Amino acid sequence: MGVKDKEEEPLISAMKRQLARAGLRKWLYGMIGLILIFLAYRWLTKKNEYTEADLFRMGYRGELVLNNVGRPNLSLAAKNPIGNTVKLDVYMEAQCPDTSRFVHKQLMKAWEKLGTSGRVEWTIIPFGKARCTEKGGDFECQCQHGSNECILNQLMNCVIEKTVYPEKFIPIVNCIQGERNLESATDKCLTEKEGLDQKLMKECASGSKGRRLLALAGARTVALRPPLTFVPWIVIDGERVADALYDLTDNLCKKLQPAPEGCAEYTRK
Repeated sequence: MGVKDKEEEPLISAMKRQLARAGLRKWLYGMIGLILIFLAYRWLTKKNEYTEADLFRMGYRGELVLNNVGRPNLSLAAKNPIGNTVKLDVYMEAQCPDTSRFVHKQLMKAWEKLGTSGRVEWTIIPFGKARCTEKGGDFECQCQHGSNECILNQLMNCVIEKTVYPEKFIPIVNCIQGERNLESATDKCLTEKEGLDQKLMKECASGSKGRRLLALAGARTVALRPPLTFVPWIVIDGERVADALYDLTDNLCKKLQPAPEGCAEYTRK
């Protein structure tokens, strides 16, 4: 081996080491970039992922229970119903046109047919495509149709929390749905016969309690699998049923065995 070859060997080795180091740096930079992208994604998607434990930590207590979570929402009028029960969850927004059509035409029809049967657990979750972010123990929320919708969503949640039973809150939610603002909704829908104090309900809807109830509704909404992509999102016995948007009563009656009296016109089809 000549002198020239001996001189080239260290040079080649040095070049190889430089290339190896460059490759390692490129790999490390790539991994760091992926980690940063993942962390950014988690930060952006974490904002609404509040569990009941999170809300308790931030000052939430048992008195703020959205529709008494975990308790069957059956009508007071039902006594010893015969047959199975069906769970209905309606994820909605107070000023969404599709929700308004569904509530006024489908939900109320189903309630009139099956509300006293004791065979349906009725749960309403006013939140939809809103977003809530924790701000120093409180929440800041943005709703799809603007700030008035957030206030009306919060009013619905306050009414549901206060009245507990579906025969009380469903007609009020129906009345609030589609209203312009808090004033028009409380003047029209919260009357003395409902046993709801307008002043207290306004304070709840516009205050921290209403925002926390909305955040809890949000925690339930973002936990949906598959995730909510349309409002209203109608879930029957744990499964999203798109056809229920057009005929809720029929879809409930198909699940009820034996069918109650309110399903008579559907069972004859």
